[in-house]
Amino acid sequence: MGKGRDNAVWTSFRPHLTFNLLDLLAEAAGDRDPDGGQGGIGSYLAIMPSLRIALTHKSAALENPALEHNERLEFLGDALLQARVSEALFTRYQDRDEGYLTVARSALVNTDSLAAIARDLGLDQHLVLGQGERNSGGAKKRTILAGALEAVVAAIWLDVGLEAAAAAIDRTVLADLERLDLEVPLVDAKSQLQIHFAKAGLAAPRYSAEMTGPQHAPKFVARVSLEGGASFTGRGGSKKEAEQRAARAALDALAAGGANRA
Repeated sequence: MGKGRDNAVWTSFRPHLTFNLLDLLAEAAGDRDPDGGQGGIGSYLAIMPSLRIALTHKSAALENPALEHNERLEFLGDALLQARVSEALFTRYQDRDEGYLTVARSALVNTDSLAAIARDLGLDQHLVLGQGERNSGGAKKRTILAGALEAVVAAIWLDVGLEAAAAAIDRTVLADLERLDLEVPLVDAKSQLQIHFAKAGLAAPRYSAEMTGPQHAPKFVARVSLEGGASFTGRGGSKKEAEQRAARAALDALAAGGANRA
């Protein structure tokens, strides 16, 4: 999954869903479900064999080797999301270049946004977790929720078909796409830096951050590493602030022709 894309620029614009996982599965299953979902999640587990795997986290499989976990489905679901969202953006924003569309896609398909959608769907209520993971609040963890949503999309494709999986993506990740304002979010330094490297056909900048100072008053030092070996640092009261300042330092150096130094 694109778990590195946690600093999405559109997350705050994500619409809150008013339906749950069972509603989504009912639409996907169509007339395949004879009782219309009256049997709850069990209705869909019976007709969608991949769904049980999609909802099973690796921690459960470690405790019970007879279970198959969802990481392979997560891989497939991520690819489906990337393709469907790319097609939607390509079609809708025909005047935008590749770099801009790359940032837009990252904004829609990222851990924060996918996890929020999963929470809206109530997906956490159906996860199969190991006891230790469940006790530590695993059902609420962003990476677990986002990965499970990707796996569910893959399960719908495998057990129902590509059209049903595409419809599920349209109804969740791409819901209210027309309400998004492309002019507003792409002004932060990290987005500008990503666009620059995407346009140049280079690898995306890589970020790392360390926390310093006491827990009650933390400070962060972030470093952004660029293809070619250059790296720049930024400091702030939060990880995001430090990363933005590191990105700004890189942009300033690029503008001055000095991005060949660390």
